[in-house]
Amino acid sequence: MTTDINIHQSQQAIRHRAGTNNPGAYQTGAEPFAASCPLPVYRAPNAVMVLSASGGLGASTFAALLARTLHDSRDCALVDADISGGCLDILLGMESDLGVLLNAVTAPLGEVDGVALRRRLATWDGVGILSSRPWIAPMPQDWEIAVTVCALADMYDTVVVDAGRAGYTPGQALPLPIKGAAIILLVELSVLGTARAHACIEALTGRGSRRSPDGQVTRVSRSAEGTVCEDDIALVGVLPPAVRATDRGVVGAQEAAEYLGIDMVCSIRPDTRLCAAALEGAGALKPNRANAKALRAMVSWLDTRARGMAQ
Repeated sequence: MTTDINIHQSQQAIRHRAGTNNPGAYQTGAEPFAASCPLPVYRAPNAVMVLSASGGLGASTFAALLARTLHDSRDCALVDADISGGCLDILLGMESDLGVLLNAVTAPLGEVDGVALRRRLATWDGVGILSSRPWIAPMPQDWEIAVTVCALADMYDTVVVDAGRAGYTPGQALPLPIKGAAIILLVELSVLGTARAHACIEALTGRGSRRSPDGQVTRVSRSAEGTVCEDDIALVGVLPPAVRATDRGVVGAQEAAEYLGIDMVCSIRPDTRLCAAALEGAGALKPNRANAKALRAMVSWLDTRARGMAQ
């Protein structure tokens, strides 16, 4: 179902990364960074990175619904930076839309023309979409994706990034080298899910290396290198899909928040109609009332965080 324009863009990206002539590919310079030059730190305080602590928690769906909810009050874009999965356009039923793919975006001089990129984005319910398909063309490097997100952050009020699954290695837990962004971590409300989330948070914040002999943790500021401030992280509890009439085996949201040491802003339950639409790639993603309320709570948290940073 790949469109001709997407195939053409992907072929251009492949030729560019192979070092061949590529006059038509989307790029803003001609010389790449020298290998010995340290990569800069990219900052995008109005970016929102959606991560999952475990696989199969619906981070892509949550990111899409959050972007559409945010669009009710601001200009918003959605970037598919899940390099191991991708195909957000298929999830949203947009595989035939003529929009640029993340695979085709390059930044040889460390810059991307945000105005030109915005003009070439596909839209979904008013949200600008930059999707990716890792299997048809090489994905950009993480710093190239970071540059792209920052370029869009200059064009939109908020940029939501589907960043896939967080890692467990300190310094590598965050998939993209972007500082100052809000981090939304999806946590399965189970014993295994909270244990995995705990490992992700330790890696994101570096808390494990900052424990005193009595077990207390020293909080860090937003300026600390290589870490994410706890105040920039929000947790979203996800009830396990197997939960039906009873909540047997489910860890309470408050209990999970106390264990993880970070506030649980909201929790979402599996929605069979939403799941069916996502599996079909129909794009008709409409949350039920409970999940819509959870999304509004997340928007409120983001607004409160933005006001705090502005002071």
